[in-house]
Amino acid sequence: MEVFSGSLRARAAAALVSGLLLGLTFPNASLVVFLPVAIVPFALALDGASPGRGALLGGLFGVAFWLTTFPWIYHVVHRFGGLSAPLASLALLIAACIPSVAFAAMGWAAALAAPRTAAARLLVLPAAWVAQELLRTYAFSGFPWALVSYPLAPWPVLTQAAALGGAALVSFLVVLVNAALAEAMRERGRGRLAGAAVAGSVLLAAITFGSWRLGRPEASVGGRSLRVLIVQPNVAQDVRFAPGAAERIHFDVTGLTRALLRKAPADLVLWPESATPFAWPWSEGLREDLTRLCREERTALLFNTVWSDAPLDDTAAYFNSALLVDGDGVVGEPYHKLRLVPFGEYVPAPSLFGWVNQVSQEAPGAFTPGSRALPLERGGIRLGGAICYEVVYPWIARAQVAAGADALYTLTNDAWYGDGGAQEQHWQAAVFRAVETGRPLLRAAVTGVSGWVDARGRTLARLGPGARAGIAGTLRVPPRGGATLATRLGDAPALVCAAALLVAILRARASVRRAPPHV
Repeated sequence: MEVFSGSLRARAAAALVSGLLLGLTFPNASLVVFLPVAIVPFALALDGASPGRGALLGGLFGVAFWLTTFPWIYHVVHRFGGLSAPLASLALLIAACIPSVAFAAMGWAAALAAPRTAAARLLVLPAAWVAQELLRTYAFSGFPWALVSYPLAPWPVLTQAAALGGAALVSFLVVLVNAALAEAMRERGRGRLAGAAVAGSVLLAAITFGSWRLGRPEASVGGRSLRVLIVQPNVAQDVRFAPGAAERIHFDVTGLTRALLRKAPADLVLWPESATPFAWPWSEGLREDLTRLCREERTALLFNTVWSDAPLDDTAAYFNSALLVDGDGVVGEPYHKLRLVPFGEYVPAPSLFGWVNQVSQEAPGAFTPGSRALPLERGGIRLGGAICYEVVYPWIARAQVAAGADALYTLTNDAWYGDGGAQEQHWQAAVFRAVETGRPLLRAAVTGVSGWVDARGRTLARLGPGARAGIAGTLRVPPRGGATLATRLGDAPALVCAAALLVAILRARASVRRAPPHV
């Protein structure tokens, strides 16, 4: 039974409401109750829709979702990009429309598959959704932000399936619950009960598996440990642009670090992105001060810097990098950020988007991407990195583990985003990387959220936005070897969903061709 008959207006309204409800769950933990039902109106609106209408409904859903999820983009481009309020509002709308293309493609594909049976309706939308998230991960440099699984990050019992099939599997289950509840609304009697039973069974299975996995002891025989200090200096973003700011920020963070080390000595200190806003190795005085800190405190320092392969001129290549300086002041090989932020660290397709440099007072950077995962080692423990935005890419965390990482770290500057929710959204992604890879994760942020997550995604310590403090503790890792099923499978679960969706579309098209003509 179609809930929305032929009314396009009602279907469009349902898609908009659905996108709004889903957007409200990012990152509002108190509103996560919407997650099992947020997609239900959209699922019902797709019933019997033509592929063209499916694309329109998907696009409307996407725009509503991203406008609700993205308010921080206005803050970034208005305050730091120098755009006027009207232009910043336009930028927010454009930013919402671009990734909505993936949702439009999802709606088109789901309608094209034309699921008629209850079983098909239950599976087509979850498969299409996961295929959409896969598309967003890789197409046009990738944008796997705000996956539908991420609002579950504060509840580890519901995230453990990510160790089996990554965030893609959890996303599939979330949408499956929504599809089952939509089916319950379509049917009457036993059909309604069957839909509710499927939703309840999925939730019960996730909780059962999560409880079992969280209750298992972690391997410890032959493991290694490292005393770690995460420093959150709480430096406001606009301070960085003042004259002489680089030196003041550096010495402020250095002083805070020395004070924290007096209370809790550490083998390794983590500084966030932008804590040392100068070019390495060409800022000689600041470089020497940093290495002196490591020698005097007998600690290693893992920090972020702009790394240049030549003196600072037009011929130099610039990288957003992580460096590790050991307790003797010896600097190791840098890890260069693999995935840069479009319109922040580079301008994609300059022939199309070169105008961005003309309308913005703070032009995007011209960084060069790195080429390989490179864990940095301290005390026999290899730490695989993600600098800021990189943590939203599951494949980067998997690449670091494949390169030998025993634990993960992420260094970020979320001071750009104000209070629009980006800090928590970013944190949610980091939690999933820990569960997927089975590796503990350390996160150092300029203003928050900094934190420490164990290998099963449980938060051990956390500093919220605005705190000026540190997190100290002992990082313990099991003997080397072993990878979660999700790490070994990679994108295979998402590719299976995409393949299943394609098969459903081909079968539906074949059925249409075989149908007798109307007389």
